[in-house]
This record gives sequence, C-alpha cells and structure tokens, in this order.
Amino acid sequence: MSDRLEEFRRQRGVLRGHLDWLEREIAALEGAPQPAPTAAPSQAPAEPSAEAEAILAEYRRPPVSIQKQAKLGCLLYFAAALALMVLAVGVLYVLVKRAHGH
Repeated sequence: MSDRLEEFRRQRGVLRGHLDWLEREIAALEGAPQPAPTAAPSQAPAEPSAEAEAILAEYRRPPVSIQKQAKLGCLLYFAAALALMVLAVGVLYVLVKRAHGH
C-alpha cells in the first residue's frame, strides 16, 4: 500500500472521529440520545483536551459587530480629515500673513 493511500485513510479516520464527536456534542446540547460512536483510529482524539480549551479561552474575545467597526472607522477618518483641514488652514493663514506683512 502506498504512503499516500495510507495517509488518506488516516485522515479519513481522523475526520470520522471528529464528526462523531460533533454529533455527540450536538446531541448533548439538544437533549437527544447520543449516537453510538463509529470505529475510529486510535490517533484521532475523541474530544479536545483541557489544555487546548484553556488556550482557546485565553484568546477568546467577544466579537465586535461590523456596525461598530464601521462607525469607529468613519469617526477616525472624519477626525483625520478634520485635523488635516485645520493644518491646511493654519499653513494658509501663516503664508497669507507673511505675504501681507512684508
């Protein structure tokens, strides 16, 4: 048997194990009886480890809505445009004052 075929079979087993785990989790949340797990290779973990969950929890943040991001972006662009306009008016004022002052 080729290495490629062996790898595909291993990956298929890993995916089946993951699908079985998903089915059990969905059934548990729905309160339905849990389906019996199908045969999966020993290298496929049935559930994520506590260490992986701890790492995910550390970096998990509540999602920011797209509306809030868009609003913040618009406000930042407005502030930058306003600052640029104030700077341009200030430079123009200085140049005009120098031209009439001499």
